[in-house]
Amino acid sequence: MKRMLAVVAAAGLALSMSACTDPGAGSGSDDGTKTVGVVALVATDALNAAVIKGVTKVAEENGWEVHVTDTNGSVEAANAAMITYSTTQKMDAIAVMAFQTPALQAGLQSAIAADIPVVSWGGELGNGIIATTSARQVGQDSIDALLEDFGDEGAILALTYHTGVLCLYRGYAFDDTVAQHTGLDVTRNEVVIPGQVENGTAYTSAWLASHPKGSEPLAVWGSWDEPAIGAVAALQQSGRDDVWVYSINGGPQALQAVKDGTIRQVVWQDGEAEGQGMMQAAVDYLDDPASWQQKSIDIAGVVVTADNIDQFLADHPDALNP
Repeated sequence: MKRMLAVVAAAGLALSMSACTDPGAGSGSDDGTKTVGVVALVATDALNAAVIKGVTKVAEENGWEVHVTDTNGSVEAANAAMITYSTTQKMDAIAVMAFQTPALQAGLQSAIAADIPVVSWGGELGNGIIATTSARQVGQDSIDALLEDFGDEGAILALTYHTGVLCLYRGYAFDDTVAQHTGLDVTRNEVVIPGQVENGTAYTSAWLASHPKGSEPLAVWGSWDEPAIGAVAALQQSGRDDVWVYSINGGPQALQAVKDGTIRQVVWQDGEAEGQGMMQAAVDYLDDPASWQQKSIDIAGVVVTADNIDQFLADHPDALNP
């Protein structure tokens, strides 16, 4: 739950997969090889790509094949992919990324009927889902770090996205926390997919018109990188250097923006580790379904700023070039 560098990275990832198809492109292996069907929110997004990379790593280590469907943010496409993975392709497991569990009932019912375990990235636990990753923690990490840096007086533009469950819960953390600070004037704009970067630019430009330079402390909070990158573009187009930008995910473009000073702070989410945890849960479940207990996988984020970006990149040398 990227433009430029991110698209290049995602393309390289797709080439590295043992199998990467849409649900209509074939069927699971007939030679006994297990298969996992990945239902991505936006496969070209940096964090989505990192999660897919983690799923693929564990899958290949265990001799599985990986099939990926890019839903481009469509709940309908996600349900359709899950149904096809459960019926026509008969996958051994399904990994669904960043959709709310209640919105996936058609897909989940199909998987349950076929006795196929589903692991979720950032979704809620529910009937048919054997494991999920935490969706709220990095949102809380982000708003806590923002307030420590920005303070509790001023105006904030929040670029939100409630269809994706990661951003939904990040938004819950943001809303619950800023509500405790009456000195903050928060404007919320909901972005769409596709068009998230352009939305970020348009909403920020409009917001800047009513928040002139020097009026008060100003900040933009992106519920993930791409709207924040759009906000940076709006600031550059307007010649504004008085607005601090905060984001979550920590894809290559956002990390480079931290290095360049155009993004103040990003919370990096270790999507690859989360993808590995999801896939390992599917492998472990199939080893012993009778004793499995549903679980949530919680991996904390890392707050990256100008003060620690060099050390962060030394610790995570692939972060700019995944």
